[in-house]
Amino acid sequence: ILRSAARVLSGLVVFAVGCGNQFGATVSGRVLLDGEPVPDGRLAFVRVGSTKSPAIGPIKPDGRYTLLTKRQPGAEPGDYQVAVQSFKPIEGLKPGERSFETPEPLVPQRYLSVKTSGLLYTVEPGSNTIDIALTSDENAG
Repeated sequence: ILRSAARVLSGLVVFAVGCGNQFGATVSGRVLLDGEPVPDGRLAFVRVGSTKSPAIGPIKPDGRYTLLTKRQPGAEPGDYQVAVQSFKPIEGLKPGERSFETPEPLVPQRYLSVKTSGLLYTVEPGSNTIDIALTSDENAG
């Protein structure tokens, strides 16, 4: 009987672990500036009070993103400060080349850092849709 109980318990543990991701939550959504999709860039979700690596969300051309933590889908539940980093491509730069020019941001400067963005979101366990609405109005936020 003890062996049967151990097999059932180990099966339940494998099933429970397989039901989600290793971080406990998934996060996706859209990034909009004045109602229009931010066409490229990345999000950084930095957990409040943590020194762990941030969750990163590459922004697709339609403004959609999905968060990754350590290159795996998902994020830990909790409160996050968020930065949006999106820049105009540098003209004449070929793929693989680097430039010492500072690219022009596609979003207002304040959104480039978690310290100045004013963006704070809570990630709940399970599936989360977090749409991020930015404004070019300097008096907002």
